[in-house]
Amino acid sequence: MILKTLMKEQQDVYTSTEDSRISEVASLMQEKRVGAIVVVDKSRLVTGIVTDRDIAMGLALGVATADSFVSQVMTHDVETIPHSMTLFGVARVFRETDVKRLPVVDDERRLVGIVSSDDVIALLAREMFDTCNSFEPKLGHVI
Repeated sequence: MILKTLMKEQQDVYTSTEDSRISEVASLMQEKRVGAIVVVDKSRLVTGIVTDRDIAMGLALGVATADSFVSQVMTHDVETIPHSMTLFGVARVFRETDVKRLPVVDDERRLVGIVSSDDVIALLAREMFDTCNSFEPKLGHVI
């Protein structure tokens, strides 16, 4: 399965720029009920990601204030994945990295979506359930 079928499309990806204020991004997260905002430049190239945890830690440790720029607390070297990657490739990236969300980029490296580890787990669980159900008649008992 190709990632395009799994990811949340661009309209579900909330973005910000590095010069946005932390308070603005936190308000957007609260309003949209999301835990991460992808940071992009004017060309929609991914320059980072900021999570609710990044903000909380930045404020708690005194690294930033609510009026500081997002660039002070965001992850700059964010892992991205191509939209043509397979589901198993995405699962491997999640396994090899310590992230919960991955921005998805097109061939020009522009943001086109986002996928979470929960999305992958849910899809794999549905696929496994459907596979087990397809074998049930051959096995002779209910799974």
